[in-house]
Amino acid sequence: MKIICSWCRHEGKPELVGEKAPLDDARETHGICLAHRHTVEARWQASTYTALRSGAQTGLYSSLFRWTGLLSMTKKVRP
Repeated sequence: MKIICSWCRHEGKPELVGEKAPLDDARETHGICLAHRHTVEARWQASTYTALRSGAQTGLYSSLFRWTGLLSMTKKVRP
C-alpha cells in the first residue's frame, strides 16, 4: 500500500510518504510527511503554551496533556 500525505496532495506537492505491507496492494492509505508533522506539532505546542499562559489549563487542555503523556509513555514501552 502506498502511504500518502493529504496535506502535500492538497498543496500540489509530491505526496508519497512511503509504502507498507502488503506491497502488492495498489490502494492508498493516509499518513503525514515529516515536514507537515513538524508544522502541526509546532502549532499545537504554540497553542497549548498560549492557553497555559492565559490560565486555561482546564477541560480540553488538561486532557490533551494527559493524553500526550500517555503517548510518550507508550513510545518508551513499545519494542
